[in-house]
Amino acid sequence: MTLLVISGSCLSLFLLMPLMLQPLSLGLCIMLLTVFFCILAGLSSSSWYSYTLFLVFIGGLLVMFAYVSVLAPNSFFVSAKPMLWLLLSFLITTMAITLSTTQYSWTLTGPPESPAMTQKLSSTGMDLVVSNSTSVVVMLGMILLLALLTVVKICFYQQGPLRSHL
Repeated sequence: MTLLVISGSCLSLFLLMPLMLQPLSLGLCIMLLTVFFCILAGLSSSSWYSYTLFLVFIGGLLVMFAYVSVLAPNSFFVSAKPMLWLLLSFLITTMAITLSTTQYSWTLTGPPESPAMTQKLSSTGMDLVVSNSTSVVVMLGMILLLALLTVVKICFYQQGPLRSHL
């Protein structure tokens, strides 16, 4: 159940990211998405992997936020309540359908492995990208791509404070 709530939160934040127009709201959305995905990575693989991932993402987010806040125009927040209610209703409907129709057990353990194989994998660092956590790594890559595209969309405006005065 915890995994379903975290996955639903990640999905809703992922779908909400392109709607963000201000750098502050985009930074908050990316930070929350990073926290939820690191919790998901901590539940599905090593907790050290999630700690390292969190530090890398937050460091990159700080650098990206510094660039975006310099380049983006100063604007006020506008209310997007209809879109928020639509997204919230979509999330609740998706979670209700998933809970009512799936018979899948949300366990994170795979098939039992031999202790020698587990020791060999953990000594080489390959336990970070085993088949259990591959989907988390792919989703994190997709988040980075979406964050890049959203920042490019925000910085493409010609009304930015650092525009050329030609």
